[in-house]
Amino acid sequence: MIGRRSPSTRARDVDRAAVRARLDAAYADGQLTGPEHEARDARADVAGTLGELDELVADLQASSDVAATARVRARGPGVFTAVVVASAVAAGVATFSWVRVDAPSAPLGPALDPAALRPVVVPTPSPVTRAGLEQFRADHLAAFGDTLVDEVDFFEQHARVTRSVPGSPDRMVSYTYRGGFDADDVPRTRAVDTAVVDLATLDVDALAGYVAGAPQSVGVPDGTVGHISVDVSYDQPSVRIFVSNTARETGFLEVTPQGELIELHRFENRGTR
Repeated sequence: MIGRRSPSTRARDVDRAAVRARLDAAYADGQLTGPEHEARDARADVAGTLGELDELVADLQASSDVAATARVRARGPGVFTAVVVASAVAAGVATFSWVRVDAPSAPLGPALDPAALRPVVVPTPSPVTRAGLEQFRADHLAAFGDTLVDEVDFFEQHARVTRSVPGSPDRMVSYTYRGGFDADDVPRTRAVDTAVVDLATLDVDALAGYVAGAPQSVGVPDGTVGHISVDVSYDQPSVRIFVSNTARETGFLEVTPQGELIELHRFENRGTR
């Protein structure tokens, strides 16, 4: 990945996309477990240098489909996104994005209205804020006609969601969300009995309270919440709120969609006595 460039060279979005694609391929062929993939993917999303990215894939074998996946991750078929302006607001960081979305090359199914995935120019609050979670839920309902997802990851500037193709429960597609939904790939096989999470069950007020107190709760008081994941874990819908700081100290807490605490993972500095 680095080639002749120094490990301290600043990473680009395309570099992060290439590493995330390689992590996806490693997870698909069994090199990474689900939690390992999730943790590395979150680190890749915020990596600042090529050296940080290289650490995430140094122990992985190459997969044959990485190059193609990386191209889809980095560009998407017929997709162009440009952030025009960003400003701090009370509810979080707002971005104004121009997004053009083309349908994936394979049919999406009879119930999906292509007009719902149309260009948008809207103020989009950060997905890891209360306003951002509500905005995502509303936009998802408008685009797909329901609030059901297989899994969704919220980051500071975007979200990634995987869900069934409307009208085709044996197919699924992943999308990147920045005010609109860009398909990351073509539809692929999905088990029809895959457990789903209904975003309508999210108690956004309760989750916002956890987000506000998460840095103190996990023992990283100078940290920030840069990643929230929602999926089904051990047959139970769960929300994991991840905290990290510039020293790479991390912790997370897991709650139900209704805000009941399931588990707390505090940061432990094993290098001190």
